[in-house]
Amino acid sequence: SNNNNNVSFDAGGFQGSTNYDYDDGESVSESVSSDSQNSSGSSSIFMRTPTSFPPTPTSRLYYFDRGSRFTENVVFLARDQLRVERGVGNHNEQTRAMSKALIDGSRLAVFDAAQAGSGIALSCGQHIATKVGNSLYCSARSMIPVMRNSYVYFEISVSPPPPTAAMGDASGGGGGGSMLLPQVVDAATLSVGLSTLALPLDTLVGVCKGSVGLCSTGQILHAGQWLSPSSVHDSSYGSNSTVGCLVYLDDSSAYDTSEGQWITADVTFNINGMIVPSTLYNVSSGDQIIRGSTSKQSLLGENGNGGEPTLSLIVDKTRELFPTVTLHSPATCVMCRFSAEDMLANTRSEIGALSGVIVYAVDGSVILDESDDDDFRGSSSPCNDFFRGNAF
Repeated sequence: SNNNNNVSFDAGGFQGSTNYDYDDGESVSESVSSDSQNSSGSSSIFMRTPTSFPPTPTSRLYYFDRGSRFTENVVFLARDQLRVERGVGNHNEQTRAMSKALIDGSRLAVFDAAQAGSGIALSCGQHIATKVGNSLYCSARSMIPVMRNSYVYFEISVSPPPPTAAMGDASGGGGGGSMLLPQVVDAATLSVGLSTLALPLDTLVGVCKGSVGLCSTGQILHAGQWLSPSSVHDSSYGSNSTVGCLVYLDDSSAYDTSEGQWITADVTFNINGMIVPSTLYNVSSGDQIIRGSTSKQSLLGENGNGGEPTLSLIVDKTRELFPTVTLHSPATCVMCRFSAEDMLANTRSEIGALSGVIVYAVDGSVILDESDDDDFRGSSSPCNDFFRGNAF
């Protein structure tokens, strides 16, 4: 990977380096200076000075930050691998099959370093994506696609404004000017949605066929078509928000076109547990661009059973569909929630799921079983408290 903060998910295990390079060209290691060993004629370890310890405050900050990031990556990698191994023994056949596929392919349900734009830095075991580049749009896709013919749900949480940025320009301003700064840095602009590998990583998700994105402005970009809401208040979001997406990629909806076979993926967005309804965008159910072929979820929703999707996406049957996020504003930071234990939503009604259907996370873990009326199975992960309290 081109990113220094990325985690390598090789089958041989986590690989790390103990050498650090600094901006002044100095390369350091964990060797001990032979001169310091001989100073004062003493061999005491307390008299030794490691040559790897940076001499300046800036380099020391960089040194400790690298160590902290390395530790976080190791912890998250170990947790994710344990989850996959545990899934092999799950009672659900589809969960077992997905876990085995992840192990065989050395894959995890995280952002893919190979499918992240050059302006994105990944951290915390590739669960967190931060915009660090100057490109207008920087996109990142998940490492694994959503399962077909199953209800799959994932969430993307947007971090609060960085405290350092909120105080940054306050020095020299005098008075209480710093009180206004958080309102300025809070304007996180991004888009959350789904895409195939055909979407370039320097474009906004939803600009290409087979992709859709819910923008923080409240608009939906659907296969290159902008859909504006009748009420921006009900569909816009920003920092401290969590966007959920329920998708059903239906192979049985296949139909022939001059470009090959296409299928329908029903997509239901929610913002902090509030469903984004299709009526908000005045979308006609007969619109081929939006609806396409009738799918299982659309039929059930139209029959009065609830769960009508926000919209339907038309996808090339030969392509896979990946959770995708596009970051626009500088320093925007998001975290992916691709496992049942990391979800913040608690009920079927919050995600728009039909009663009596199994809902899976991206990693194949079961969020809602057929017998679960409304409560999520995995909503008590210790990592939720970590992200709420520290990173998110």
